[in-house]
Amino acid sequence: MKRTATQSVFKILAICFCLAFLSQAVMAADVDLKFSHSFSPMHTMQKKVFEPWGKKLSEITGGKLKVTMFPGGALGKPGDQYVLAEHGIADIVYLLHDYSPGRFPVTSLFELPFMTPTAQTASEAMWKTFEKFPALQKEYSKYKVLALFCHPAGHFHTTKKPIRAIGDFNGLKMRTASPWVTAALKNFGSIPVEMPITDTYTSLERGVVDGTVVPFEGLGIFKLDDLVKYSTITDFYTVTMAVLMNKRKYQSLPDDLKKAIDENSGLVMSSWCGKAYDKAEVPFRQRAVKKGVELITLPDGDMQKLHAQTLPLRDQWVAQMKKRRIDGKPVLDGALGFLGLE
Repeated sequence: MKRTATQSVFKILAICFCLAFLSQAVMAADVDLKFSHSFSPMHTMQKKVFEPWGKKLSEITGGKLKVTMFPGGALGKPGDQYVLAEHGIADIVYLLHDYSPGRFPVTSLFELPFMTPTAQTASEAMWKTFEKFPALQKEYSKYKVLALFCHPAGHFHTTKKPIRAIGDFNGLKMRTASPWVTAALKNFGSIPVEMPITDTYTSLERGVVDGTVVPFEGLGIFKLDDLVKYSTITDFYTVTMAVLMNKRKYQSLPDDLKKAIDENSGLVMSSWCGKAYDKAEVPFRQRAVKKGVELITLPDGDMQKLHAQTLPLRDQWVAQMKKRRIDGKPVLDGALGFLGLE
């Protein structure tokens, strides 16, 4: 009896050991991905895309994969997000390319004026261009690219002087969103002032700038609709963005977790981001109108002139790529085809 009791104790201990080992193995298999960005935790992308995306990954992997958000620049400054992803300080980052000027030159072609039919269309075109052209893939060689996308076309918003005709651009100090918007504003006779969107409220309030280019979503998120009085609708430009993952982290994952990420990123996630931005634009435009912002439409002739004055920027972009030893013309033509703007 004594020997049997001893054997039973050993069996119980062995079972407990195995259960503990299995429990640790399961815990070790769980992956918590740190997702960093520099915006508010209430930002459209976090609430409408990134949080639902993380929840979906958790559900389809049975809880093996978790995504934890680090908003508000908790892990790094806006311009450093791609560095965080490269060095594994964050596993995933959401970034705006214009915070890192010159780092992603081929991507900048989508920031050329009048190339944003809708955010969803442009975002899908960005991903398809990325898939097709090695020149675009090369500038993301250090990352696992999860999504490429943009916001809806931005417009011109001013505090005192309305833009009702092309001549009204002359002399206006306008907060600019990218080098290509800067170049276009110079063509229109405006004075471009480069600054982050986060500094725009104070600059408008103090008269440092007379206006800004931004979509209505950005106008509302940053409360600029408290200050501007006029919005001239032009569907003028966009700002490109990306969700990037540390490549080593991705490669270290088990195949089933890689599959879950692959099936819910790429074109799927890019389209999702663009669609969410398009949807968010509607209530923010309505909000601006309720606050008394006057919506202005330029005469057809003036819109045609704006288009004509910005078309040469496409050739300038190709020339810039040539200096970098990149054949940009096929990439531009391919992008225009995906956008339906051939």
